[in-house]
Amino acid sequence: MSTDIQTTANQFKFNNGLFDRIVQGIPSEYWLTQPADDCNHLLWVTGHMTVVRAVALNILGAPWSAPWQNMFKRGVKRVSNDQYPPVAEIENAWREVAERLLATLPQASPELLTKPVEKNRPSIDGTVGGTIGFLCLHESYHLGQMGFIRKMLGYGQAIG
Repeated sequence: MSTDIQTTANQFKFNNGLFDRIVQGIPSEYWLTQPADDCNHLLWVTGHMTVVRAVALNILGAPWSAPWQNMFKRGVKRVSNDQYPPVAEIENAWREVAERLLATLPQASPELLTKPVEKNRPSIDGTVGGTIGFLCLHESYHLGQMGFIRKMLGYGQAIG
């Protein structure tokens, strides 16, 4: 495995630990609490991060999907809280996708990772490997949002 993709894999692994620390102790009934009317809640952010990690799996040739994935795509309007899957289902999906991604990344060929990306697909350097790196960066952004929501809910900081 190249140094670049190993670094990205390590970052995804680190993010797994951050996720666990951020959601630790937060009861499921608080996962649908929004910091403001136009902000997403923990459940939406977790579902979104799961779906985005699945994009990485799909790029790497290890497809994953869920019947609810479209409700967590970028730009989609939130639905009423009773339409979302249960917290446990989303958390289990996150953990499944996280495990599969860490198992799949080391198998990615240099040819795939250095291949130019499709037009309009975000990438740090214009390659498939750069897209995987971008997805990790994107995930870190959302983990920061989740940390803020955790503090807003009164569960303190997850780091430090």
